[in-house]
This record gives sequence, C-alpha cells and structure tokens, in this order.
Amino acid sequence: MNSESNSKNLATRGSIALLVAVIGVAVVGYFVGINDGVPQEDFEQQAPWLSSQVEGTERPAEPPSTSTIAAVTYAEMRRSETGPTSQWKPKLDQIPQPQYDLFAVIKPSEEAKLQSTLTRASRRAFNGAPPIIPHVVEGTNDAACYACHGEGKRIENRVANRMSHGFLANCVQCHAPPPPKPFTDFDSEVQTTFVGLPAPLNGERAFPGAPPTIPHSTWMRDQCLACHGGNVGWAGLESTHPWRTNCLQCHAPSATLDQSIVPEQIGFLPEPNVK
Repeated sequence: MNSESNSKNLATRGSIALLVAVIGVAVVGYFVGINDGVPQEDFEQQAPWLSSQVEGTERPAEPPSTSTIAAVTYAEMRRSETGPTSQWKPKLDQIPQPQYDLFAVIKPSEEAKLQSTLTRASRRAFNGAPPIIPHVVEGTNDAACYACHGEGKRIENRVANRMSHGFLANCVQCHAPPPPKPFTDFDSEVQTTFVGLPAPLNGERAFPGAPPTIPHSTWMRDQCLACHGGNVGWAGLESTHPWRTNCLQCHAPSATLDQSIVPEQIGFLPEPNVK
C-alpha cells in the first residue's frame, strides 16, 4: 500500500516539476524573443542575385530602398507607426490662425453678405433648420466636432465656424452628415411645400443710428460670434465692433421671432389693485 502511494506521489511531483520547467522555458523564450530583435544578415547573402550576371551583363548590387520600413523588435512593434501618414501629427492648436485686430475698421461687403446668405441657405432644408454637415464625417465622437467648431478654426481658405450654441451630446442628431459616396450625385425627387421662417435680412431700428434689433430668433444662436465673428464668422456679416462682447445689451431680440409668451396671457402677472 505504501509503495503504491509513494509511486503516485513521485509521479505527481514529476508531472508538476515537468510543467514548471516547461512554463519556465516558455517565459524565458518569450522575453528572449521579443528583445532579441531581427537577425541582421549580410546584404549579399540576402540577395545574391543582385551581383550576379543577368543576360550577360554585370548587375551591381543596390542598397535597400530608403522607403523600406526598418524592422523592429516585437516589443516595439505595438508602439511603432507605419504607413504614409505615420509621421503626420495633426494638432489643431499648432495650425496658425490669421491675426485679427479687434479694433480695425471693418466695413462688411454687401456682395459677400449675399454670397454667405446663399451658402448658408444651401445647407439647410429650410430657414431655421439645423445646417447639414458640408464635409465627410470621419470622427466617431463629438470631440472631433468640438476640436474645430468649439472655438472656430480657419484652415487656409476654409472656415470651420464656431458653434452657435452650447456643447450638446450628439452633433449628428440634428446635423445630418452628407450621403455616402454612391448617393452623392443622387437627385431626390421628393417634393415638399413646407416653408420655414423668412431668411433674416436686416434688423429694424427704433430711430436712425439706433442699434438694430436681432432679425432672427436667439434660440440655439446665443453665440453671436459664430456668424458675426470676423475671423471665423461669415464674410459680409462681420460685426464692426467685435470688442463689445455683450451683444444683447444693445441689440434687442425680437419677441415675435423668439416666440416669447406674454406673461399676462398665462396669468403670471398679478391683477391690478383697484380701489
């Protein structure tokens, strides 16, 4: 009985020792392999045909192409960057922005204003609707939108307008991206008779020289510099006094366009005391 028990114990211990040895060899081999790198061989041994005769002519050996990606160790492979744009580090903060003088004399152009109005209208199903996204959407989160449109960016002759409202959770919930490539040239035959609010033109003035009223609603348009900022706004709609940061202090909003409810109509005003 004791001999059988001892045999089983020896077999169990032997199996455990063998398993530990195998695991130890595997671990050692793993670390040696990832740190050993790629063996470097002589170039002539790697490609002897380069120095051999081809059709009776001696072909000189050529060094490897400089465009060839150098081999790295397995440990470095995860951190290595490959591909044609591997060295391109897009950092929006490093894109130079044109100098903008807050106190420069600004004279908006009526022609530029008309062109901006037409461009603005072409990106909306109707006036008052959220504009569509006029470019391909590659980002998978809203942070990609905020990177350019959070404060506004100018990249060469293109302007990423500043958001006219506060940060919201889902940009494409309201702003529709462009159609996929197979449907880019598709001309929809769907007709609609819906007409939105009239396009804003000029605000009314209480008297000559008075600040004009805001000719559009201020809902989702509380960031006035999104359109009227000189650097990242619409051409022709620039404010002539961008250093004044509180627009509503002088430019009164429209109760009609803002669809404001008169408090008296819903019983918020107290009844007058009649004696």
